[in-house]
Amino acid sequence: MRSWFRDIADFFFPRTCRVCGKVLLHNEDYLCMQCMLDMPRTDFGARPDNAMAQLFYGKITVERAVAYFYFAKGSDYRRLIHRIKYNGEKECGRYLGKMMARELITTSTFAGIDYIVPVPLHRNKERKRGYNQSEWIAQGIADETGIPLCTDALVCRTHRESQTRKGIYDRYLATREAFELLEDHSLHGAHVLLVDDVVTTGATLLACGEALLKSGVSKVSMATLAAAKI
Repeated sequence: MRSWFRDIADFFFPRTCRVCGKVLLHNEDYLCMQCMLDMPRTDFGARPDNAMAQLFYGKITVERAVAYFYFAKGSDYRRLIHRIKYNGEKECGRYLGKMMARELITTSTFAGIDYIVPVPLHRNKERKRGYNQSEWIAQGIADETGIPLCTDALVCRTHRESQTRKGIYDRYLATREAFELLEDHSLHGAHVLLVDDVVTTGATLLACGEALLKSGVSKVSMATLAAAKI
C-alpha cells in the first residue's frame, strides 16, 4: 500500500536528485544512482594519517578523523551540503549520515566509540534555522551504528558570525572559547565521535575537541560529511 501511494505521489510531485536534478527512480532516495557512484569519496576511513587527521597534529590528540567526500567551489556536491545546511534538507543529512556509516562500518572508524556528539549551534542560530544540520547527520550515523547520540552535553555559548572569509588563525581565535561541556555531562571517561557537516580548516572541530578533552572526555574522534580539498 505504501509503495502504491509513493508511486502516485511521485507521478504528481516527482522527487529529484539533490545533486544533478534528475527525476529519481522508485528505489532511489535524495541522490540518483549515477551521482551516488560519482561521489568524490575521500577514502579517509582506510588511511589513519589522512589529510583531515593531519589538521590536528601538534594541537590535540585525535584518535581517528574521517570525511565522506570532497567538495570544491562550484561542485555539485558542494551544493548538496548547502541544501542540507540552509535549505531545510535535514532529512537528506540524516540519509547521508546513514550512507556514510554504512560504508565506513567495515573500517575502524567506529571501534570503541561510546557516544556520538554533533557540533552544536548557538541557540539563536538554531532557532533561526530551525534545526542543527550536524545533529541530523549524527542521527543518521547513530541509526546505522547503534551508538548512542548525545545532544545535550556540548553547548555553544558564543554567537559567531560566518567564518567563511576568515583565515585559519582568525577562525581558531573566533571559535576557541565558543564551546563548553555542561558540568553535569555524562561523557566523563568516554570516547566521543564528534560530528559536523564539513571540515575546511578544522578550527571548529579543534575548539570542540579541546572543550571535550578539557572536561574529562577520554578520547575524541571526528567525522564529517565533506572535506574541502586539504
